[in-house]
Amino acid sequence: MSTEPAPTLPKPPQREPASRGDIAALAAAGALFTWLFWPILSVRWHYYDEAPRYSHCPMLPVVSAMWVWDRWDDLRAIPRRVSTGGVVVAVLCVAAFVYGRLVSMNFLQHLAMLGTLAAALWAVCGSRVVRACAFPLAYLLLTIPLPKPWDEAITQPMQTFATRAGEVVFDAFGWVVVRQGNVLQLPGLKLLMEDACSGVHSLYALVCLGIAWVAFTSRPTWLRIVLVVSTIPIAIAANALRVIVTGILAYEVDPKYAAGTSHSITGMLVFVTGLLMLLFVDWCLKPDDADDVAPDADGAAGA
Repeated sequence: MSTEPAPTLPKPPQREPASRGDIAALAAAGALFTWLFWPILSVRWHYYDEAPRYSHCPMLPVVSAMWVWDRWDDLRAIPRRVSTGGVVVAVLCVAAFVYGRLVSMNFLQHLAMLGTLAAALWAVCGSRVVRACAFPLAYLLLTIPLPKPWDEAITQPMQTFATRAGEVVFDAFGWVVVRQGNVLQLPGLKLLMEDACSGVHSLYALVCLGIAWVAFTSRPTWLRIVLVVSTIPIAIAANALRVIVTGILAYEVDPKYAAGTSHSITGMLVFVTGLLMLLFVDWCLKPDDADDVAPDADGAAGA
């Protein structure tokens, strides 16, 4: 009885390590960028720490960096060339940043900072590299807090929806409930839907997570769009469920469940619930061959 040697499987391609020149150039560029834009970076860091609805923003640059690292070999293979157009745009963006500093416009400063980053990449590497890095660059726009009028335009409808959802459910239970604006009055209990209860933080964080999810997974374009759009109703529904559960616990068990640590814990559960719902939607709609679709250099799934 003869035996044949097992076939030798090809070794997976090894990631080409970054050269010392690349590392030194990236380190120098990062140090220069941090020094130049430290005023707005410092302001934003403190703002993210003080505003719960934007506390997820410091993680977004990490997501962009992970995307670049995941496709580092493909990006390095793109021909690079210096572009004078990128230099001109970078100078204009720096000028816009300085103007924003003079007139105290944080939104303009932040936008100019990200514009400078994209223009500098264009100047050093060329437009093809910028197009290939469209996702990580555009993703950083999510770190810019919305102007206050826009933020309020999103917060108020979500507060109203959560309050009305609670009113409908409590009324279905046969409880005596009176709604006045964003306040639910129950016998011996008042539930106030403050900004923190609107679910805006979960909405913003879930939208960012949904975009990151479709960028790192192989999905058809239609499913990518559906998943990102679905984060909005999912966050709204999850927050309404939070209000209902909090009201039931506060009314039937202990009013302390509507405030303090318990209230903070339910807030975190909203995000977890929304994440599970997003994964469930993805599992239900994902085609059987979706994992066989390989993402190309710019993150879009190939046909």
